[in-house]
Amino acid sequence: MSIEQQNRDEVDYQIIGTGKDLVLIHGWGVDSAIWQPIAKQLSQYFRIHLVDLPGFGAQSELVEYSLETIAETILQKLPDDAIWCGWSLGGLIATYVAHCFPERVNKLIQVSASMKFVEQGDWLGVKKEVFELFKVGVVKQPEKTLNRFLSLQAMGSDTVKSDIAAIKTLMQQQPIPKQSALLSGLDLLNEVDLREAFSHLTMPCLSLFGELDTLVPVANAKVLIELYPSNQQVIFKHSSHAPFISETALFERVLIDFIKQ
Repeated sequence: MSIEQQNRDEVDYQIIGTGKDLVLIHGWGVDSAIWQPIAKQLSQYFRIHLVDLPGFGAQSELVEYSLETIAETILQKLPDDAIWCGWSLGGLIATYVAHCFPERVNKLIQVSASMKFVEQGDWLGVKKEVFELFKVGVVKQPEKTLNRFLSLQAMGSDTVKSDIAAIKTLMQQQPIPKQSALLSGLDLLNEVDLREAFSHLTMPCLSLFGELDTLVPVANAKVLIELYPSNQQVIFKHSSHAPFISETALFERVLIDFIKQ
């Protein structure tokens, strides 16, 4: 039995609103509840698909965890020709889908998403050992490690205290992600490099950055333009890694304007 067959009947996503299909993909350590601050407002303009990745939220974990198997699983009940918006790890996944299944993605929005999260040469990013330390933490102290990571999402923003409180409140009532999904997700962040794939995209793409982000350095934005000259970019001056939390109203306007182009 294939992984697709194993999970076909178990995949279920929340849909709200009407209009063009907009798929929202969350990042590592959280689930689709992280989008609540913007989902209701955006649902006045679009049909929002709130996706929980395998092993997160209510979704079953995968036997094999890779960009290919994640894409295969989440595409099962998602519409064709949708706008895909992915945050952080979700941005990697959305970019992979856009590259491998371009007929499914009308437009791509990357939110605080690096095409390679680990630093290498002139490419800025997180040190490789940081992800290894998080893996140790997930095994030994999962709850403490997740709380620490949630705090990192807002670290450096102008509204850091309220941002951290908002993120933790959103996740408070949610199921703890499966350990296998957390560990495999860290492996993806540690190993995946989609810079070449990004350069071959064919649909309109908008990349959003937080000026104060310590996980995805905004300095890499110029490299993305070199890789894909038609890439549109917006930098949120007061945000760290979660601009949809720090600058919610502006974030909504930027998304709406790009989708309606």
